[in-house]
Amino acid sequence: MAGVTVTPLAFESLGVRSMCTLVRTRDLAVLLDAGVALGPRFRLMPHPREYKALNEARGRITAAASKSTIVTISHYHNDHHTPNFIDPVWLGSTPELSETIYSGKTVLVKDFRKKINTAQRRRGWMFKQAAEKWAERLEAADGQSFQFGKTAVRFSQPVPHGEDESSLGWVLLCTVERSGEKVVFAPDVQGPIAPETVEIILNERPDVLIMGGPPTYLRGFRVGEDIFQKALVNMEKIVGAIPTVVIDHHLLRDEGWHKFLGPVRDSAKKAKHELLTAAELLGEEARPLECRRKALYEEEKPEAEFLKWARLAKNETKETAPPL
Repeated sequence: MAGVTVTPLAFESLGVRSMCTLVRTRDLAVLLDAGVALGPRFRLMPHPREYKALNEARGRITAAASKSTIVTISHYHNDHHTPNFIDPVWLGSTPELSETIYSGKTVLVKDFRKKINTAQRRRGWMFKQAAEKWAERLEAADGQSFQFGKTAVRFSQPVPHGEDESSLGWVLLCTVERSGEKVVFAPDVQGPIAPETVEIILNERPDVLIMGGPPTYLRGFRVGEDIFQKALVNMEKIVGAIPTVVIDHHLLRDEGWHKFLGPVRDSAKKAKHELLTAAELLGEEARPLECRRKALYEEEKPEAEFLKWARLAKNETKETAPPL
């Protein structure tokens, strides 16, 4: 696209939990879901390589924020916004960093008062208390449309975080459009699974779709097989209709992600469309780390000081940065 550029900043294919993306037009830069995190896995603390990836992602997000006019929050999971508290272990967040990212910006967010679960309602309220002191403008974006020069930034009504009535809550899809060129950002739709989400995406007819894939790493014990079959059917339908589709996030927490996408890749090829990870959109090889944590501990054994820290009790590690 000539008038709209898309730059992934932090994704599972780049080694961290996130979907943070910078979308630029001739009018402005929109920083989508400016958060990043690491997660628990295999009863092992994240490997030093994961912490390096987290720090690098934080750097990219902070640099992008300095050039952005708008920052969005699709929902209040901590890998989708930067909260205003200190967490050196899982988020690399501080109040100062949160202020840096959101200060002076137009911050367009998921409404924390409706279509939201209890945990995210609390996080949204806490974020508002801090960010309204820093932001130039803080506004609930559910179902709203905003115009900035010739660029439209539109948000869907809340859609399920995965399947209908998921306990994980609801998210907003965001569309950025200028002069007929269109990007749709569909975070944490987990496939998508919900039919309403598929309908919204197809009705938008974007040139580029950035979408969260299904959480196959939870297959067989937290998520039923029927969910993944629905996701496959819906993804095949979507890649058949949209020229460039980026599928990433939860799916790449599973080492078998590439094989799982086989039928979707075939559908994209048949339609002469592109199916990519965020890293591949950047022209790089996908390098997910969380799914390889066990192997990383064997291949690149951490230093003794790091291993000593990793064995500390949870209440001791939560406020102590890992020695890297």
